[in-house]
Amino acid sequence: MDADPFDAYRVLDLPGLLDIDEARVEAAWQRLSREAHPDVAGGDTDRAASINRARDLLASPASRLRHWLERHGVSVPRQSPIDGDLMTLFSEVGETLRQADDLLAKRAAATTHLSRALLAAPEMAAQQAIQSRLARLRAESEAVRDRFADHERDWNERQDARAALADLARLGFLEKWEQQCRDSLLRLLVPG
Repeated sequence: MDADPFDAYRVLDLPGLLDIDEARVEAAWQRLSREAHPDVAGGDTDRAASINRARDLLASPASRLRHWLERHGVSVPRQSPIDGDLMTLFSEVGETLRQADDLLAKRAAATTHLSRALLAAPEMAAQQAIQSRLARLRAESEAVRDRFADHERDWNERQDARAALADLARLGFLEKWEQQCRDSLLRLLVPG
């Protein structure tokens, strides 16, 4: 079991369900944050920090899955292998991000209005490519989240966390790549 006995579900007064609605997490956080905010009567800085930490743990599907597993005493490996489908997606995302970085370097080196104008079409294409990758990453993440109820059932019926551990590794990669794509898209959208 995790050495940290912190229980995000308990802090937010939520049932310890992996397949919990994210809007329910957010509503609990908002309600408790208003009560615990240090600027209100009876507010408490430490409690407010715990409430924020709990929200952070439960807001991300990957961190929620990790927390849920650790609450059940499942040892979570630090690294997991990437399956073939995920490796293919990794290659596609990596190539899209490399192309965007190359384009950003060209934009930074462009010194005239004409040279910057000539980059407009490739920049638009790069933005569309990143948005396409983001859509795929989100769909992959959603497919994993759709299996959360199955993971709860597997645990409750057989104390089996193998599929949940595999999905945890998958979600970790997907969330990381999604953030990299969002960052790259933002850099493309900001005029150079």
